[in-house]
Amino acid sequence: MNNLPDKYKKLISKGINSSSNLPDLNDMTDRGSFPLKPWTAKKTVGTIKMVNDYNIKDEESFVGKFEQLSKIGLVDLTNQVYEHQIKYFKKYKYDIDTIFKYTYCCIVVNSLKGYSTEKVFDRWAKNNKIKIKYPPAILDQKYHTDRLELNKNNTIKSFISIKPNSFSNNYIQYTDVFCALELLSSITNIEWKIYFRNNVGFSIITRDSLSKREKDKIKENGFKYSKFEKIELESIINSM
Repeated sequence: MNNLPDKYKKLISKGINSSSNLPDLNDMTDRGSFPLKPWTAKKTVGTIKMVNDYNIKDEESFVGKFEQLSKIGLVDLTNQVYEHQIKYFKKYKYDIDTIFKYTYCCIVVNSLKGYSTEKVFDRWAKNNKIKIKYPPAILDQKYHTDRLELNKNNTIKSFISIKPNSFSNNYIQYTDVFCALELLSSITNIEWKIYFRNNVGFSIITRDSLSKREKDKIKENGFKYSKFEKIELESIINSM
């Protein structure tokens, strides 16, 4: 963390948690009319893979390795999100410190929490005889696919997204997750599944489990992928 400004180090020392993950900023960056997507694969580094590759267990180690490997560091990401408020809110709704805490939460706190949840899922899947493997990195980093479920002949049975228990609270708001999985399904004709933690293991959401209202909401508010992204995705899938 040595490269971070002192004011940001001070915020980190006081503790940054999931309360900094503000819903309207999530809408701005991921699901709004002008999604910024500041932490996509092309701009940063795959954080879950980074945690796994370097056996990272704490925030300080995470930040140090992220600043070393990422194309864009936390300070620049914070500045991008801060300036994007003008396009989305038509004003600076939040000060720079609030934006840093939000960015830090999305990049650092959520990644460490997500890694832990995925490890629990791997054990749960094994106990429930669900055969899985890791997807190509870009499916994880950009298209919300954490695991691939396999058939007995090792072909892909489903695209799996793994979420913490908090995902169950009005899950349909996360249209970026659903739209990425829908895009994968439309290209491959392979189903998707979202598993989120519950008190004893994991609960599942599938397309068939969604109501018509929820399906319509995804179509209405979903992230519109570009033609290039669709071609990119087709190329990745064809190479699997």
